[in-house]
Amino acid sequence: MQRSFSSYNNNHSQHLNYNAADPGIVSYLNIGKDHMEGGVEERAFSMFLVGKGVGSHVIDGKPKDVHEKQLHFVFSGQDSNWALNEDKGLEIDTLHLSETVFETFGSYLKYPFSHYMKVGAITLTEESFEKFKYEFMNIAEELEDRQGGLLTAEFRLKVIMLMLSREIYKMHYEKRMDSACLLSRFITLVFENFREHRDVKFYADELAVTTNYLNILCNKHLDKTATAIINRELLAEIKQYLIASNLSIKELATLMHFRSVSSFHTFFKKNTGLTPKDFQNKYMGTDISTTISEDLS
Repeated sequence: MQRSFSSYNNNHSQHLNYNAADPGIVSYLNIGKDHMEGGVEERAFSMFLVGKGVGSHVIDGKPKDVHEKQLHFVFSGQDSNWALNEDKGLEIDTLHLSETVFETFGSYLKYPFSHYMKVGAITLTEESFEKFKYEFMNIAEELEDRQGGLLTAEFRLKVIMLMLSREIYKMHYEKRMDSACLLSRFITLVFENFREHRDVKFYADELAVTTNYLNILCNKHLDKTATAIINRELLAEIKQYLIASNLSIKELATLMHFRSVSSFHTFFKKNTGLTPKDFQNKYMGTDISTTISEDLS
């Protein structure tokens, strides 16, 4: 597993590397212009916070103008091609999460990944930019403090993902307030009730709409069914407990309000392709405090 935080600044250079054999496998570096230009298929989820820079960034063939106070984001498997004007000055902080780590924190992106992929880049207000900058820079310091800072860095990764979701909400959904408000209320209800309530009818009743209408809205604006959104949160929670807790499978099934261990087993395998025990064994060597891992896919 590889995870790196990179600060791109043409006036500054430093390198901090941990041994690749270390469980944390964390590396930091300042990269030069040759690392940003050209085409590459991303092997990580990457965020680029542009403090200063002019040029273009083509993601999967779609060009995005590059200018200051922007956040660009590229998913694993997407083609990313940068062309930057170095004469204009460059200051780009980047945060990269490997595919494994992204499985952990990806669920904090509260809308379907397809929405983020379509957008690719957003222009931030001064206030939002400074908030992202603060989190980016502090995460580097805290991950360097391998003894005491990793848990705080884990929290910051969650915050960054939620901040990105908030920016997407402001950009995409505030213009469609009726549908957006209902979907926002639905997602909030899911966060609060997914352990006890997995039936779409419960949420539709709470929102005073039909299940069919709720599904239509979810499919139209989130590219997922209402059930898929509920199940995603439930699976994220289950995976976290499987890795991080000492609960037995039976205890976890009870905690998540499944009627039996058998139904819990069937639900998990249907949605992940693995039994709960197989999933637990696969990630048993993962130490959350040192790898920043909760496997929230």
